[in-house]
Parts: sequence; C-alpha cells; structure tokens
Amino acid sequence: MILEKSAASKMLETMIPVHKFLGMQVLELEEGFAKMLFPFREEVIGDFIARRWHGGLVATALDSVGGAAAASTLTSLSDRLATIDIRVDYLRGTRTEDLVVEARVDRRGNSVIATRMWAYHPKEPDRIVAEARAAFHVNAKGMKQGDQWITADTSNSSSNHHV
Repeated sequence: MILEKSAASKMLETMIPVHKFLGMQVLELEEGFAKMLFPFREEVIGDFIARRWHGGLVATALDSVGGAAAASTLTSLSDRLATIDIRVDYLRGTRTEDLVVEARVDRRGNSVIATRMWAYHPKEPDRIVAEARAAFHVNAKGMKQGDQWITADTSNSSSNHHV
C-alpha cells in the first residue's frame, strides 16, 4: 500500500463524503483486501414495511469497499480509480442491523482491477446478503521520465474517483 494503514483508513473514513455520510468504519485494510462496517440507522431503510436496507445503499457500500481494495494495490498517490462496471446480486433481505462488507482483488492488470465483494450482518458472517463483482479502471497519472516521476496536475479533475 502507498499509505500507512492508519492514514489510509482515516482518509477513507473522513475525506470521501459518501463514506462519511454513511458512517463507514475501516475494520481491516491490507494490500488487495478491505473490510468495512456500515452502521445501521433509520436513513438507510429503503423498504419501510419490511424495514430493510435500501438496495442502492448496499450497492454503494459494495462499490466503496471494492474500490478501497483496488486502491490498496495502486503504486502512486497520483493514480486514480473509477468504477467501470459493477454487478450486484441481492441474495436475501437485510435486517435493521449494521452491515459488514469485505472485498478482495481477484486480478490486477495494467489498467483494470477486478474485485469481488460480499456483504453480511456482523452476527452472521456466513449468511451473505449480497455479493458483487466489479471492474475498476486505473488511470496512472505518474509518467516515468529518467529516474524521476513527474505527476500530472489533477487539481481540476472532476471525474468519478475512488481512493
């Protein structure tokens, strides 16, 4: 990983607005693997009759953790990541409980990283409520020139990034 674990965890939790909004907490972060907790609160309910998590928020959590696992394999702070494709399978309904999402990098190429993700409630880690596969595009901003790295200016970038 480019950053030390605690710095990367703090960045993921506090500097990405949707992660902060969802109250995401990093539980584990290793190269090619991420595990995060998404606390339950009333605002995540999508089915007010069955009181289940909104499917779009489950997909967001899966995408976010998949992006974190993919980002843990980047080689430069200037590199950027964007979701190319994500497929989510909802296997069973959620409950009014916290959600844990884990992700693992399956394959790391020069410009694409493939991940698989799964979500469950902490009390029943073997009861998967949703699983996903995603592909992330790597935009390597560093360009090798001699023995130095020259980084492209990304200060005005407004593309869809995952850290």
